[in-house]
Amino acid sequence: MLLLLVNTTRHLKILIFSYLLSCFVMAEPNTNTMIAGNEELFANGLENFGIKLYANLAASNRGKNLIFSPFSIQTCAAMARLGAEGSTATELDQGLNLITDDLNAMADLYHNVLSQYEKSDILKIANKIYVQKDHEIQDEYNKLLNEKFFSKAEEINFSSNVEAARAINSWVALKTNNRIQDLISSSSLSSDTRLILLNAIHFKGEWVHKFPERSTRDKDFYLDDNNTIKVPMMRVEQRFRYGSLTQLDATVLEMDYKDSDLSMLIILPNSRTGLKDLEEKLKTTSLKEIMSVMFATKVIVEIPKFKAEFEVELQDAFKQLGISRMFGPQAEFGKMLKSAEPLQVSKVVHKAFIEVNEKGTEAAAATGLSLQTRKAAKYEFIADHPFLYQIIGKKQETTILSFFMGSIKEIENKS
Repeated sequence: MLLLLVNTTRHLKILIFSYLLSCFVMAEPNTNTMIAGNEELFANGLENFGIKLYANLAASNRGKNLIFSPFSIQTCAAMARLGAEGSTATELDQGLNLITDDLNAMADLYHNVLSQYEKSDILKIANKIYVQKDHEIQDEYNKLLNEKFFSKAEEINFSSNVEAARAINSWVALKTNNRIQDLISSSSLSSDTRLILLNAIHFKGEWVHKFPERSTRDKDFYLDDNNTIKVPMMRVEQRFRYGSLTQLDATVLEMDYKDSDLSMLIILPNSRTGLKDLEEKLKTTSLKEIMSVMFATKVIVEIPKFKAEFEVELQDAFKQLGISRMFGPQAEFGKMLKSAEPLQVSKVVHKAFIEVNEKGTEAAAATGLSLQTRKAAKYEFIADHPFLYQIIGKKQETTILSFFMGSIKEIENKS
């Protein structure tokens, strides 16, 4: 995600990009119990933010596959929040579902997550600050981003826009395993650009239970009750966590990734045309509620191989979440730069990518489990029609972090 700020007396641009990456570009215009409790509240806030954003994106992108990273978007916006004041800060607190307005406490919550995955081999999270040459970041703001978000400031000359864009895009490509190319255009940078904040996430995980490639067959995927397309459908029979969600008229399956606390959660409406109703019901149903009814059992699973890419400008979505002040000349970002230049945000863009195959999942963006065991019942989970999914991390039974979220309505790539 990228946010760009310029002097409010001139044209101002702010871009936010996420291809499993988020970035803000800005230019002128305790006890263990307490920690655990705060982490649970943080996870709940992230989940609520993701659900609200998903509802907005689903409503404005009917028929399209969705993939986005609630964690990436919220993290990048939170980095901007640390430099905000007044009503701008309040709107960000509320719209992002942040649980505290204390900057140090806020930074600590993100630090806990970033530290947890700092040495992960499959989930890579990186933050970056680019600041215009000869402009200085305020000491306290720089300290919070450096120490808590592991984000070091690097001087760059935005006036040399082609070279600056090349440097920024090289960093993005490096951090997303080259899945995100040309995130920012040189035309979006100018002598008015002052600051860019970037958050990038790259995920590549192998299933604990891989799908045998020999079992993959072309089968029908129902776009609705009457129309189908042929897709490569993977199949495996293994022990998974599974549940029937009566209140959602859906079933749910969780598939773990190797050597991590990460997993994919797929929620499949019982009706071939039930995704829209499911999306509505999920607004009032938490992940903890969903996972509380799941149990470990033998399941025959069929899901399609798929790739999905999604790009969206988030300015309208942010405004519907109540975050509007930062996009106008009244924006208050007085805690970022040592100079008194007014800053505002003009554009927010998120880009994301996911690929699911027999071996596992790759995704990139620019986010308590009670188990019951039952005897040898065999269940089927046949995802042959539109469904919703998340990639989640479970730090504790009650702390579930939503790193990626999306839905599949059609299969765009059969390979």
